[in-house]
Amino acid sequence: MSFREKSAWISFVTILLVFGAYFWNVRQVLAGQVEYGAAFKVEVGLLVAFFLIEIVLHIAIAVQAPNEARAPRDEREQLIEMRATRVAFQVLVVGALAAMGMMHLTRSVWAMGQHVLLAVVVAELVRFGGQILYYRRGV
Repeated sequence: MSFREKSAWISFVTILLVFGAYFWNVRQVLAGQVEYGAAFKVEVGLLVAFFLIEIVLHIAIAVQAPNEARAPRDEREQLIEMRATRVAFQVLVVGALAAMGMMHLTRSVWAMGQHVLLAVVVAELVRFGGQILYYRRGV
C-alpha cells in the first residue's frame, strides 16, 4: 500500500469516527437531550482529538517511508485526486443546498451551520473513499 493510500485510509477512518461522534452529539443537542454548553465542550474535545490523531498517524507513516512521503505526486496520483475531488465537490454542492433548505425548517443559524459542516464532512468522506477506491482499482 502506498503512502498516499495509507494517508487516505487514515483520514477516512479518522473523519468517520470522530465526526460520527461529533454529529451524534449535535443530534442530542437538536433533540433537546443535552444542553448546548455541555455539548460544546465535547465538540471542542473531539475536534482537538481529530487534529492530534491525524498529525500523529501521518507522522508515523511518514517515518516508515520518508522517501515516499517526500516524493511529489505522480500523474496517476494526481488523476486519482482529481477524480475523487470532482465527485466530492458535487456531493458538497448538494449538501450545502440541502443545508440552506434546512434553515427554513429549523430557523436556527446554529443548526444550519451544523448541516453545512455535515455536508463538508460527507464530501470529504466521499473524496477519501474515492481515492481509496481508485487506488485499489489501479486507476
